[in-house]
Amino acid sequence: MSLLEFRHLTHDAPQEAALHTHAEGQLFTVEAGMVSVETETGRWVMPPGCLGWLPPALPHGAAVHGNMRGLSLYFTQDWSRNQMPGCVKIVRLTPLLSALLDSVTTLPASRLQPYLTVFADAFCHEPAQTLFLPMPTDSRLIMLATLLLAQPDDSTDLDGWATRVGMSRRTLTRRFQQETGWSIGQWRQQLCLQRALEQLAAGESVTRVALNQGYQSVSAFISMFRRYLGTTPSVWTSI
Repeated sequence: MSLLEFRHLTHDAPQEAALHTHAEGQLFTVEAGMVSVETETGRWVMPPGCLGWLPPALPHGAAVHGNMRGLSLYFTQDWSRNQMPGCVKIVRLTPLLSALLDSVTTLPASRLQPYLTVFADAFCHEPAQTLFLPMPTDSRLIMLATLLLAQPDDSTDLDGWATRVGMSRRTLTRRFQQETGWSIGQWRQQLCLQRALEQLAAGESVTRVALNQGYQSVSAFISMFRRYLGTTPSVWTSI
């Protein structure tokens, strides 16, 4: 049987899982709260209404933010490798995917396979969500990214970072763009959005989140948030 196990998830407090692997492919939904997932290649955040896929044997860590509820399903290696993406993928939970998941978790095992085939095809054709933060591979750039992940409001400018990582400003900006596809400014903006979403999911006020992200005015933070996500932060405070 392709589906090995499924279970409902409920976390009433923040939790973190250190880097680990499992032989099975894992699919999980987020109905409330938020989940962030990290691998060697990047970092994703999953707000409510998202569905995530982790292929077999992929080293990954995860953290739960807010009162999280969802569903986790584990699949055999063969089905995972033959039917699902070979990399992490986060999509919106569409009505079709939701209905198929309901069927998969309620029908007897003997009737699952046609539903799983349709589900895998639908999932693979869904566009990936954009709340992704790519990681560089150069050890000096990894140091920069790691420091910013730990302290997103660090106000060091490009010249300061170039000195700290032992590169010229020109080399730093060129290598970072080559390795991540983004400028350092774009990367930091995405990190700000991820952290903001996590803090909002944990119950922080919009004002507190804006200050935590280094904004001097709440209106500037709201404007940035609306520009990138098409809505205001207050929409996320009830997560």
